[in-house]
Amino acid sequence: MAEIQSISKAARTEQSILTAARALLAEEGVAALSMRRVAERASITAGAIYRHFPDKQALVDRVVAAAFQHLELALLRSIADLPVGSFARVVALGHAYMAFAEGHREEFKILFDPFRSEQRSVHDFPGRIYPTLRGCIADAMQSGEMRGNDPDLAAFYLWSRVHGIVMLLAVCDFSDELKRSVPELTPSGVFEATREFAAFGMLAPDLWPESAGRDRLREG
Repeated sequence: MAEIQSISKAARTEQSILTAARALLAEEGVAALSMRRVAERASITAGAIYRHFPDKQALVDRVVAAAFQHLELALLRSIADLPVGSFARVVALGHAYMAFAEGHREEFKILFDPFRSEQRSVHDFPGRIYPTLRGCIADAMQSGEMRGNDPDLAAFYLWSRVHGIVMLLAVCDFSDELKRSVPELTPSGVFEATREFAAFGMLAPDLWPESAGRDRLREG
């Protein structure tokens, strides 16, 4: 019983450390993070942290990996019930990404901060965010629901689109400029309002709605 209680206490302490580190990373970034400040936030001694994490980098890696895994799970859930090869899967990933950014702002802030000082291969990031997006795009191209192209180029474009919307709305107030066209000024609202600009250049022409100019395409 004592051993079980000891394990439980250690797990709670580790969780407190991770929670404190995540909050500090979101508030001030990795450069301002220190083991001492994490210890103060978690209400433990600095020495106690080293029983769980050997150094600052190990702690940061663990926090960031957990955030990426949380995002990855949200993305996978968004496409679980959609047909493989459908363009709907690609759209769902975009919505899920932005919903995560809106609903888990603290975690979203820390996803990329530790990687700003040193570029890495996109495949070295924790989780399978890029392979999931690329795979859905490649499947949609193979099925004919997306216009054939380089799936890596399309993945880069679509990821930069949704990420750019999130980041712009985080730092800029577009309420006056977009009030006529975007009823709900959220990342998802802007995504939907601008979807026609982007999507119908990639979607197979036979699947374009009338509003996107399918009749004009036939006339041309």
